[in-house]
Amino acid sequence: MKFLKHLFAFLFIASFAFSSNAQKGLDSNPTVNTVPAARPAIEMSFEQELTDLGKVKRGDKKEFDFSFINKGSETLEIEIVSGCECSILDWTIRPIAPGEQGTINVIFDSTEKEESETVDIDITLKNLNPETGYQYFKIVNFKFELI
Repeated sequence: MKFLKHLFAFLFIASFAFSSNAQKGLDSNPTVNTVPAARPAIEMSFEQELTDLGKVKRGDKKEFDFSFINKGSETLEIEIVSGCECSILDWTIRPIAPGEQGTINVIFDSTEKEESETVDIDITLKNLNPETGYQYFKIVNFKFELI
């Protein structure tokens, strides 16, 4: 953990030094290209963040996946995925390197449902956000029309 703090402090200071030198270069040479923005450390890019199950009869079970790609620059790890008591959840447990895909599998059971609803699936990562010190958190949803 101490290493990460030192690394982020170094990167923070280095970014100011680079910014200062880049500005001087721009003043003397207006044709200097800007450096593209760095990828975020953690970025879960989902194919879709809302799955519409459409019309569902009470008592029906529906199975589907939320697939994502790690578009960040660091390996990410899912600590836990949670939802309502109406869903059974399974997810990629191994660390997911940049560029790799992960999946959250959902089995939805409408037996106890009494009305149409949008259901949150909460994803908590083991990775800590260096700006806040808290774990990264993401929400995806599914919805259904109970008939």
